[in-house]
Amino acid sequence: MPSEEQILFKDKITKKQYTVLAEELLNAIEMGEDALKKVLIGCENPELYFSHGTYQEGGHNRCGGLKGNRFTEKRFCKCLYYRNGKYHNPEECRECDFADRFDITGNYRITDYEVPAYFYGKGIGKIDLIISNGKTRYATELKSYKGNEETLLRMIAEIVTYTIGYPAGKYVKAIAFFEGTKQNDEFEKAAPEIKELLEKANITVFRFEKTGEKAYKICRL
Repeated sequence: MPSEEQILFKDKITKKQYTVLAEELLNAIEMGEDALKKVLIGCENPELYFSHGTYQEGGHNRCGGLKGNRFTEKRFCKCLYYRNGKYHNPEECRECDFADRFDITGNYRITDYEVPAYFYGKGIGKIDLIISNGKTRYATELKSYKGNEETLLRMIAEIVTYTIGYPAGKYVKAIAFFEGTKQNDEFEKAAPEIKELLEKANITVFRFEKTGEKAYKICRL
């Protein structure tokens, strides 16, 4: 496990060091999983998450609503999952205070949210969403349509950090953003090192495209 002083790779990313850090991550990917763990987390043998958490696959089966209209990315992901999944409860939705509720259309669906990373450590977050087309499960780092300034490199570093260690075939890594956002603009003009990272890390890119006042379609780019 990284020490208290250890800074995770994702937290080092700044505009000033953007290209240098992108190249460092590329090199680690090419060197293999042990090198990648050391770069991302700070050690080659981080602790396993399952000895620290209570999450069980399929355990997110009741929302219960949200109190207060405060917007956070975690609340947004929770709402996207429950509003558009098999556990949707119209009564709980009507009583919920959260205003940022959207319907998801198209072939890709949201099948889970807030899934723990494989490894445990201070500052390591969770997988925002699992997106699926019925065959493949995409472990997805999502940036919402408002209130964030994160770069594509940070998104890439986050989803690689959260999924490293999972058995091959468990998930496909992905990032997702909304049309009209900073992330979408960066993707449209992506630097060569970002394109190379997406390819070498096997990361799928999704964009949430508006199809109605309160509806979005998840589109693979």
